[in-house]
This record gives sequence, C-alpha cells and structure tokens, in this order.
Amino acid sequence: MIAEAAAILEADDLTFADAWRDLSDEERSAIGARGFERFRKITSYIGQYSSRAERGATVLDLAPAISEWPPGLDLEALAELEPELPQFIIPDWFPVGYATLFAGHGGVGKSAIALHLAVCIAAGLPFFGLEVARRRVLFLSCEDRRPVLHWRLSRICSHMGADLASLRGWLEILDLVGTDSMLWDRDPRTGATITPGYGRLQERMGEQQTEVLMVDGVSDTFAGNENARGEVKRFVNALVALIPPDTGAVLLVGHVSKPGSTAGANGEGYSGSTGWHNSCRARWYLYPEAVQGEDGERAERTGDLILELQKSNLGRTDQSIRFRWDQDAHLFLGREVVGATASDRAHRDRIERKGILAALQACAESVPAIIVPAAMQGPRTAHHVLSLRPEFPDSLRAGKPAVRRFRRQIETLRQIHAIEDAEYRRTNGHRGSQIAITTDGVRHIATF
Repeated sequence: MIAEAAAILEADDLTFADAWRDLSDEERSAIGARGFERFRKITSYIGQYSSRAERGATVLDLAPAISEWPPGLDLEALAELEPELPQFIIPDWFPVGYATLFAGHGGVGKSAIALHLAVCIAAGLPFFGLEVARRRVLFLSCEDRRPVLHWRLSRICSHMGADLASLRGWLEILDLVGTDSMLWDRDPRTGATITPGYGRLQERMGEQQTEVLMVDGVSDTFAGNENARGEVKRFVNALVALIPPDTGAVLLVGHVSKPGSTAGANGEGYSGSTGWHNSCRARWYLYPEAVQGEDGERAERTGDLILELQKSNLGRTDQSIRFRWDQDAHLFLGREVVGATASDRAHRDRIERKGILAALQACAESVPAIIVPAAMQGPRTAHHVLSLRPEFPDSLRAGKPAVRRFRRQIETLRQIHAIEDAEYRRTNGHRGSQIAITTDGVRHIATF
C-alpha cells in the first residue's frame, strides 16, 4: 500500500488531491514532506471561492478543501543526519525557499535593476560580482510595457554578452500593464482573498516549472491593507507556496513611504506594517546617495545609487552595492560590491583604513589645518568632515552600514596607534577633542 501511495506523486493535480484525501496518516507520513507540500500548494486557495461563475475565475477544478499541516519533525531521524546549510540564489542576499523584499522610492531604478537580476539568474551569470545560481525565472512586469522591457533587455544582454534568444525556457516575462494583475484581494461579501490572477499565476508557474518568481511590484498585485500584518503575511505566504521550497525564491519589488523616500540612507527601507519586514527573510533597500552639505546646507546627490542588504536572516548584512549610470551601456551598473567574501572584506578593510588615514593626513597638511572632531554623533562629526575629502574611500561615504564600519575602522586605527585623540582650542576658547594621525599612521599609509 505504501508503494502504491507513493505512486500518486506522479499523477496530475486533480487525481493527486483526490487520492491524498483518502490516504491514512501512516501512508501520508511514508510519502513524506513532498506530498504534504504538493497538497498544500494545490488546495491552499481553492476553498475561498463560493463558485467559479461568481468570480469568473480560471482556477483548478478541485473540490474545496482545508489545507493540512505537515507532520512534526522526526527528531530521531534528524539526529542521524548532517544539517544542511541554508541555500541561496545569491549568497546572503537571496535565500532559497523564502521571499525577499526589494524596496525603494518610485523612479529610483528598482525595475531596471530587478530585470537585470532576472537575466543574471536565468543565464547563471554573476550579478555585479556576486555569484548567482541558475534558475528558471518568471518576471511579472506590472509597470513597464513590452517596448521598455525589450529596450532594457537588449541593453542588459549586450552589456553582459548574453544571447537573449538563448534565455527562452529560462526567463519568462509577462507584460501585465493594463490588465487585472491583483493576486490578493479581499472580497467584501465573502471575505475570500484569492483572485483569478492568482489562479492564472499558479497554472503558468506549473506549466513553466518556474523556480524564481519576481513581482514588480507589490502595489500592483496586493490589494489588501499594507498596515495589517495578517494580510501582509498571507499575501507573502501565498506567493511562497507557489515556488519549490528547495530551489525556488520570491522577489517582491515595492515602494517605500514618502517620509522613508526622503530619509535616504537613514530610511527603514519598507512601507506599511512591520509585516513586510518580518515576512521576508531578506530585505534590500535602494536609494540615491547624497553627501551632507556644509554649514547645514541641504544634502546633495552624487548621482550614484546604493543598494543595501538591510536584512538577511540566514546570512551577513554588512553588504551593499554601489550603482552608477553608464552612458554607453544606458544602464545603472554596479561598480562596487562591499563585503562579498572574507577575503574581500579583509581587502576592503585595508583600503578603507588607508583612505581614512590619507584623508586625515590631507586635513592636517591643509592651510589652515582642518580640524577633524573626535565626535561620532552630532551636527559635525569625524565622518562628516572626512567624507568630504577626495582621499576618503567611497565605500564609507553613505549608508548606515558604511557609518557603522567607519566607526569600527576608527577604533581599529586607535588600537594600532595609527591615530590618537588630541586636544585643541576652539575659537571661543573652549577645549575640544580631535582625531590626529600619528607618525605610525603616516607609515601605515604606505604599508596598508
């Protein structure tokens, strides 16, 4: 009987769902998690329709059923196995089996960068220096029409040296502009939240054997209350249920609130309920880089974009990519990846410390000398002053991770006696503390 039960995994969805309901608990447990996962995906949304005719939905013709929970973990069996490391599409950035949120202000460049990422994943090519695992990708474009997608794809493939035609079967892109693209919407009569679009998406992903689902964007597919944690969680879970748990992933492209968009590097990187932060295992934030103006003047944009990894439950978060517009390629290209590997981090630390010391030396040799305050907080800090120097490393100029790393580098330089705190007298006669480069620090510039 167990062997016969296992054979139903090869059946079509309708046959499988009907047969699964007739199996005993013992037979279901023998088949294992694969059977539970398949049944959950098939039936997770079916019972929410009162009738197909009522909603005009194209959904799988299955009887309503309640999703079942899988059995508990077999701790005795797990004790005999070697734990598996978390899997990623992109190490630290894009975990397998979960949703990742890619957020930023409208018009900042999210769609173009997300499409670039889709090509990299479909082709198995690095994403600006980051290793990428090849997967079949479905990209839902709810904001850009076919001509824009075509133009961007041609520029991306030309820059990467990839053949667009060769991506057939690996990359599918749907132009949903002007169509009903809602995947989650609450019916005021029934409370149902499934839409015809979700049914079509499930069928399309099954036909194409999609592994990575990229949704551009959240506001075009989620009609619930973004401030309601339960609704956000159900929307995210509904999409995660569509991917293979051991190879797939979901990327949600979303906007940040107006206050968040003006906060730049100090922004939270998402809008609405904390459910967006909590429901996704990783979160990216894209914003324009800006440098602080002098004497309280408004910060000025440098023209670069910073993509920060603000959350990664399964990896490191002290990473960011700097993007700059390339006129020849007509694309935003990542020209710097910060903190990719242990070796990269060690090299980055050496470059950053050397840049800090070079900036300090330039301040000391200026006429008159530029005071670099020892303060790390307040209206005029060491970071404010040094970040205006051309010698200062770009990787430390903007963003919370950069400022935190700057503080660590300063402390390291103190401990190796490359810098010291020195007293100086302000114009008002009061004493202050400044950071000064030492003789050892000058020598370190040549050796770092």
